[in-house]
Amino acid sequence: MPLWRARIGPRPSRFFTLRARLVLALWALVGLSLVGGVLSLWYGHMVRNLSVFPLDGEVAGLVAAQEMENALLALSVSVSGKGVRDAVETVQGVAAGKIRVDEWRRKAGDAADTETCARALEDFDAAWTSVQTAMAEGGGHRDPDPTGDEDMARRFQEAIFRAQAIKTVFRETLAARRADFQKRADALMTLVFIVLPMVAMLGLVLAHLVFRRVLDPIRHLARTGAGGDKESDDGNEVRTLTRRMSTLLLAVDRARSDLEESRDHLMQSEKLALVGKLAAGVAHTIRNPLTSVKMRLFSLERALALNAVQKEDFEVISEEIRHIDTIVRNFLEFSRPPKLVAQPTSLSDVVDTTLNLLKHRLESYGVTVEVRRAKRLTPIHADPDQLKEVLVNLVLNSCEAMVEGGRIVIREEEGVMEPAGRVVVVRVSDTGPGVPESIADRIFQPFFTTKGEGSGLGLAIAKRIVEEHGGWVNLHSPEGRGATFALIFPHAEERSWHRY
Repeated sequence: MPLWRARIGPRPSRFFTLRARLVLALWALVGLSLVGGVLSLWYGHMVRNLSVFPLDGEVAGLVAAQEMENALLALSVSVSGKGVRDAVETVQGVAAGKIRVDEWRRKAGDAADTETCARALEDFDAAWTSVQTAMAEGGGHRDPDPTGDEDMARRFQEAIFRAQAIKTVFRETLAARRADFQKRADALMTLVFIVLPMVAMLGLVLAHLVFRRVLDPIRHLARTGAGGDKESDDGNEVRTLTRRMSTLLLAVDRARSDLEESRDHLMQSEKLALVGKLAAGVAHTIRNPLTSVKMRLFSLERALALNAVQKEDFEVISEEIRHIDTIVRNFLEFSRPPKLVAQPTSLSDVVDTTLNLLKHRLESYGVTVEVRRAKRLTPIHADPDQLKEVLVNLVLNSCEAMVEGGRIVIREEEGVMEPAGRVVVVRVSDTGPGVPESIADRIFQPFFTTKGEGSGLGLAIAKRIVEEHGGWVNLHSPEGRGATFALIFPHAEERSWHRY
């Protein structure tokens, strides 16, 4: 099972979530990096101390002790008078030797920073004071034979021994410092050897979390998500996933729109079912009595001699009964639509038949009709009677909209409409007031009408007939500049047809 998939079981606590583990690993890695930086600074500081301070301290003291020993040896020679030509030169050498001893003693004291060094310097001071006392008692002039003064030689030997002891102390202090530095360096190296594996381990943990828990799921979603296309995968999983998410959001929006449309269709279907039941009841209840009334009126009209007023009343009654009959017929047609009798049919023939049928009605409305036809339309598989009813409804609606007369233009077209493909189109345009935008999306709903005596089923029936033929109806109506209804049907050569 891939690591990116959710495991079945209880939800983990917040501490063990992916975010918590990533944050913990990052903070641990940062902390260890800071520890490593501090250890590096400490190591550099120790190296600096080793290379600087001993030169100013123990090494300087060691040099001072050595020079002090050399000065004592030279002074002992000067005091003994060996190799000196006269007394004056001996006195000068003794004075210079004492100065050199005192100067190096001061430098050794400046370099001393331990209690052992201080005690060694105190022992040297005592021996040096003894030498100076002996030299003062002798006035600085000694017998040319140094073996004659054993006490002076012993005192000088003691002072030289103390100077050598100071050198030994400085050497031991320097060795101790080096041993201490080596010990701390070893401890630091041990810490480094401990920290480095921990840093490497945390790096591996972090890499596992990032690659296996973050990047792998992103890569999987980018390759297999909605709208996945391997050719569009440019190697940047985040960008690809972003593109996939955008596609998914568009699909969600489209699905929401389709769901809303399906809900509207369902509501309309419920209305249609109710209308069907109502129409069936109305047909059985009214149609037969209405037919009898029409026949009796026809008989009375032929049998009675009516004056002008009575004849006018009779015509009004006949017209109202015909209107009732039309409403009942629309109900019946809408509730029980007949099956299409499809045959090769040219819409040009349907247009010509409809105009011939409505010729007198158009004249009574004061409407002229213009047919714009480059050539007769290619036949399609359709029911000519049903399409004729569609055109009759559209033409009569245009006539009723143009109260004071006007012009209707019928345009016949063939072409390609993406994504449907090849189509056959008939457009019916009028010069009436047009359809207000506020009701444009409701005019095809059953029972919706703006006419006082209309049933509200004409356009609904027309839309249903066109859709049963695999086409659809479009309305274009700039307010105040007439209305155009476009009847769009698939071309006969289109084998598969999908309405969008």
